[in-house]
Amino acid sequence: MTIHTMSTLFRYLTHSALWLSLASAAAAQASSPFEGVMPFQPLSSHDTYLLEMDGTISHTWPGTHAPGQAIYLNDAGNLVRTIKTNSFNGGAGGGIQEVADDGTTIWEFIYDDPTHLSHHDIALMPNGNILMIAWEFMTSNDAVDAGRNPNLVAGSTFAADSVIEIAPNGTGGADIVWEWRVWDHIIQDYDADKPNYGAIDQHPELINLNYPPTVPGQGDWNHINSIDYNADLDQILLSSHGQDEIWIIDHSTTTAEAAGHSGGDQGRGGDLLYRWGNPRAYRHGAPSQRKLFGQHDAQWIADGLSGAGDILLFNNGAGRPAGQFSTIDQFTPPLDASGGYSYTAGTAYGPTALSWSYTDPNPNDFYSGFISGCQRLPGGTTLVCSGGQGWFFEVDDAGTLIWEYFTSNTFKIRRYGTCDAPTTYCSTAPNSAGSGALIGSSGSTNISVGDFALSVTDAPANTPGIFYFGTGQASVPFGDGFRCATGTLSRLSVLFTDASGSGIYPLDFTDASSPAGSLSAGDTRYFQFWFRDNAFGGVGYNLSDGLSVTLCN
Repeated sequence: MTIHTMSTLFRYLTHSALWLSLASAAAAQASSPFEGVMPFQPLSSHDTYLLEMDGTISHTWPGTHAPGQAIYLNDAGNLVRTIKTNSFNGGAGGGIQEVADDGTTIWEFIYDDPTHLSHHDIALMPNGNILMIAWEFMTSNDAVDAGRNPNLVAGSTFAADSVIEIAPNGTGGADIVWEWRVWDHIIQDYDADKPNYGAIDQHPELINLNYPPTVPGQGDWNHINSIDYNADLDQILLSSHGQDEIWIIDHSTTTAEAAGHSGGDQGRGGDLLYRWGNPRAYRHGAPSQRKLFGQHDAQWIADGLSGAGDILLFNNGAGRPAGQFSTIDQFTPPLDASGGYSYTAGTAYGPTALSWSYTDPNPNDFYSGFISGCQRLPGGTTLVCSGGQGWFFEVDDAGTLIWEYFTSNTFKIRRYGTCDAPTTYCSTAPNSAGSGALIGSSGSTNISVGDFALSVTDAPANTPGIFYFGTGQASVPFGDGFRCATGTLSRLSVLFTDASGSGIYPLDFTDASSPAGSLSAGDTRYFQFWFRDNAFGGVGYNLSDGLSVTLCN
């Protein structure tokens, strides 16, 4: 980011019931909560609610199904919610809907048939497609035939997980366009006559069919409970409750490649690229090296947020040797320059230590043995849903509680910054082309949308100028006009107006080499256009009015 004083800058061209508790006096000196709205749907409810920061419900989307389990808002502002059509096991879903503000279902996709049932979580992709987790039903005999020890089978059903990608088809439904199956990537060392027989400790890229030894009576072997997508890496992050691990797989594969062991950007097909949390699952490490205990909501921290690129998750703590308490854990995966993960054969995947963790000052006060989630927010704070307690709260980096809300059991929540429209302020001044240059904008101030652009009109034609921005507002005479921004100032690159005296400058918030790349959701900046105007007969330069912009995500 290039920082300038005003003189240097111009010399270059010459954020059960429902109650809210805000921070106590001790927390008053902590970070401020990130302002936004939170859609949520208690497990017992058919309706989805929009929660404001002050604890009020500002909107309700009526429904006819319990959640199945996750809900999100998409870039269009519509609700995308999973629905429960089946009660196979905890987390059962069966479908997904996109719902408009007025409650109209825009499209619906049902994945509930004798061999499949969607469950738990979904991931919204930048291209509008959606990733879904689904059980693939088979029999216990199928599991034994594949090499599971018969003594480790209970009940008649065995369910392995899969991931599907669906694309809304514009006719009220969606189509499956990609698939990955756990069943294509299993290994076992029980039955040497099976083709998947092998040394488990030598193949951490494969999933041990006989781990864990005990599976719930419904046969829910993996119980994957969260999914996240990283568009930059084209990889998928999964949280496997059954194995007490997180897994990363390659999404750049075709469906055929995803069923095998080669292909895709990493050349490994659908095999695991990385796993972490419980090395016993692949016969490495001592019990003391286990890090995860029934975890939920594993996610990459997005660019522009504190800890970007790290993995954040809700570590439920069920069966934790130190006691039953929950934590929010963050760690740095060993990503290499090629998008792969560093690994030393014969060892457990790193890291061995967390990069950040939150534990309640009274650990036993914060515990949810099931469901739950978390989210890193702009400003470095972290939103938590202790689902079994019906407790939403926000903590700062030091672990200070700065916001909370209580309701009933909820799977997880996300907070969305309110995207206010940019507003003009300050005054323009006459220039050689007329009554004054005007600043404007187009696109969304949501940095994840990526289409925001600044504009100027009514400036002199074919004239060099720059958009610049500051951390504060001003309105003081400067040159032949008024300076409208102050504080720490940053300039963008030179723009020449066209023959009509207009210009457009797209902002790329992902470009680290640009001042715009330093901006994050929650930031407010004050923009103005400076331009040369020797023909006016004054000092020789002038400015537009100002534009106040608050970014969100």
